[in-house]
Amino acid sequence: MDALLHTLVARDEDNGASRGRRALVVTAVLTAISTVIVAMRLYARLGLMKITGREDWAILISLVFSLIYLALVAAQLNYGMGIHSSLLSSHVLQQQLKCLWAAIPMYNASLAFTKFSILFQYLRIFPGRSFRIACHIMIAIVATYSAWAIVSGYVNCVPVAKFWNHDLPGTCLNFEAVWFFNASMNIATDITLLVLPMPLLSQLQLPRMQKIALMGVFAIGILVVVTSILRLSSLREVAKSPDTSYSNVGAAYWTAAECNVAIICSCLPFLRPIISSIFPKLLSTNSYNRYTGNKPTVTNLTATRTQTRHTQLFSQNQDKDFDMYSINVKPGDRSSHSSFGGIEVTTEMTIVQESTKLDNDERRLVGDV
Repeated sequence: MDALLHTLVARDEDNGASRGRRALVVTAVLTAISTVIVAMRLYARLGLMKITGREDWAILISLVFSLIYLALVAAQLNYGMGIHSSLLSSHVLQQQLKCLWAAIPMYNASLAFTKFSILFQYLRIFPGRSFRIACHIMIAIVATYSAWAIVSGYVNCVPVAKFWNHDLPGTCLNFEAVWFFNASMNIATDITLLVLPMPLLSQLQLPRMQKIALMGVFAIGILVVVTSILRLSSLREVAKSPDTSYSNVGAAYWTAAECNVAIICSCLPFLRPIISSIFPKLLSTNSYNRYTGNKPTVTNLTATRTQTRHTQLFSQNQDKDFDMYSINVKPGDRSSHSSFGGIEVTTEMTIVQESTKLDNDERRLVGDV
């Protein structure tokens, strides 16, 4: 127990060495959790649902960058991270700063691919033209500022070696300005991704608690925003302090927290098939049938293209790899737009409702989103 406390709690008598170990422990735990969550996501997608897409590969790439970041934090600890710079030799301190120089772009790359994964998922399940345009604009914004963040992380000093050897002649960008700009862009895009699907999700005709739960799964991304904000104070400390080795500890584990929490939150909507397989009654669609008060019946419906576009929140996916439909299920719609009773199911190509297919489609609608 004493050894564990010594690892997790900083002590002055070890000149800050335990601070560095704390950063590694926090980073390792968060990365391990995100690795397990990604593995569960891939199992749900590949093993249970037999589908995959570019959003899954994007999150896997994000995890790889997170693992590389963990390795670089371990390397920084090996070169004395947490110990006051004055107590380290010039060679050791430079080696530590080289690892820090390599770690910063890994964090930015991980966040970028997590955002790409989320946006790819939005594009797959939401067919609205204006929404898809918004998603493509967001992809362009994320790609642009992420490219800047990665490139500026590597060449923020000219020559590059000045980052770890301050005695060399040359110039460096204002670290505080660059890091705060990148952090503010991350926060802004995180909030945008959080808000973007909410209007569409609010229109889903589902039992109230089921709808709230579904929106809550997407809204949990607010944790990423909170983590990003908390990380800002640690960045300011590193930018202002000449003792980088000692002050970088907080920034190291808050950075790990941000990219790994982002990975975890982006994967949560995909874990429903696993939860359903373990607790089949917990997320059963029987509650939906009770909510509607109607039993599914075999019905053939026809509608104009205009009506279909008006009522449809989710579209048939054209990619054969997914082999699934995302549909709009409307309980007992008695509005002037439709005279059909019971449950209406609309798709781009055909509008066919069957008792056996409805249960599967409803599961996929709520489960895969």
